[in-house]
Amino acid sequence: MLPERELKRTARQMNLPGFGPEQQQRLYDAHVLVIGAGGLGCPIMQTLAATGVGRITVWDDDTVDLTNIHRQILFGASDVGRRKVDVAAERLRALQPDIQVTAVFDRLSPDNFIEALDGIDLLIDGSDTFATKFLAADAAEVTGTPLLWGSVLRYRGDIALWHSGPGAPADGVGLRDLYPTQPDADSVPDCATAGVLGVTTSVVGSLMSTEAVKFLAGIGEVKIGRLHMYDALSATIRRFTVTRDPARELATTLGTYTEACSASTEGQELFDALTAHHLPSLDVREPHEKAIADLPVPGKNLPLSEVERDPEAVPRALEQFSPGDEVVVYCAGGVRSEGFVEKHRALAETLGISLKSLPGGCLLYTSDAADDSL
Repeated sequence: MLPERELKRTARQMNLPGFGPEQQQRLYDAHVLVIGAGGLGCPIMQTLAATGVGRITVWDDDTVDLTNIHRQILFGASDVGRRKVDVAAERLRALQPDIQVTAVFDRLSPDNFIEALDGIDLLIDGSDTFATKFLAADAAEVTGTPLLWGSVLRYRGDIALWHSGPGAPADGVGLRDLYPTQPDADSVPDCATAGVLGVTTSVVGSLMSTEAVKFLAGIGEVKIGRLHMYDALSATIRRFTVTRDPARELATTLGTYTEACSASTEGQELFDALTAHHLPSLDVREPHEKAIADLPVPGKNLPLSEVERDPEAVPRALEQFSPGDEVVVYCAGGVRSEGFVEKHRALAETLGISLKSLPGGCLLYTSDAADDSL
């Protein structure tokens, strides 16, 4: 039964047509697992706790950074340095005093994921790496756990409910029916390098919460495999239906999931040489990006926005180096720096210098790279 104060707290919600004490009790009895206390996880957990979901387990191994709080709405500036899961648990208990919050300061992996899903009614993925998303999708399919999936990049967000594997409907759909294989880590930028509008994560998180509440309470229409694509700039949502691929074999075990944040041998050697021997460097990021993270070496900064405005900016910058210099060019993720090197290699050679792009970018070699929540 609902505790008396929980009954009073959610009383106005139970005035809704088709939503009464039975539906509220279903929410209170539900147990959801949220991956990541980030830009999606924060509004999702905030809304679910306020709506009346009685048990939330959250996994995250990161601490609050000042760059998080424009979109991770459970945190404030005074929380910087604290464990995200601890702060989130405090905020959720303040919203719903009777809630059970399990805060796990750790990262889900093939070794612990299956056990973590024991007793979970809905898995909610708020992560920001392909590796975690495909691991979550496979773990959900192996155990037959419904998976609410979402992603946000720049001004766009996607959400869908997947359910396949043991106990799922015969026509159940999984993430791999849409994306059969994990994309290359460098094929699509993440929010750290491409940017993300803070309010977009709140909107997408609220849409995910709505689907979660409908699914758990048994109200409205919740269609497995319906992909919702939200565009913030046009305030529109497009919908597509993903169908089961009859030729695809369901996952029965967890496999290998390649993290984007793994340094290549070439990249690690170049970074080691840069820091140990103080190789000259050229940062092609914008000034605000340097405020987020930077390499522990002095260097010159040439924002690409300046290059676009002034064709002479590159020659002026390269002329500051000495003949024989091996200049390490870097950006956040390595894509822009690689393009810069390809475009300006010939000019550099005429000046007697060589340019090398740092694979993976500076975020790979800073603590920010460890965060896999949006």
